[in-house]
Amino acid sequence: PMMRGMAQELESLTKDNFASESWGGDKWPQSKAAAANSRKTLYATGELHDSISTQSGNGYARIGSNIKYAAIHHFGGTVKAKNKPYLMIPVGDGFRKVKQVQIPARPYLPLNADGQLQPGGENKLLQVALDALSKGV
Repeated sequence: PMMRGMAQELESLTKDNFASESWGGDKWPQSKAAAANSRKTLYATGELHDSISTQSGNGYARIGSNIKYAAIHHFGGTVKAKNKPYLMIPVGDGFRKVKQVQIPARPYLPLNADGQLQPGGENKLLQVALDALSKGV
């Protein structure tokens, strides 16, 4: 039950990050597409947000996404054309051909690339553990 509670808290922190467009209060760089369309960054279709899932068991609590582009948005990186000589990037009312595009890191999960919990995350997980222990779980 304690690990299930921790997994639920990790999911809650993640949903808060999507809602605030930040990682523990550190704002993400806003995407040009989101700004142009008056929508939230990382929320074009809601698919990434809705793909967040958790698992828990004896001694572990996990959170993640099975969407293939989830990692590039969380960690950032360079997307290069693979099967064609260029990528087609939407710009205004048209498209632009580029060989690669840099995606800035927008960590939405409560753990960053270094495995550190986001600010405030440790206290929330400790509270879950203390609550479980005080109930004798």
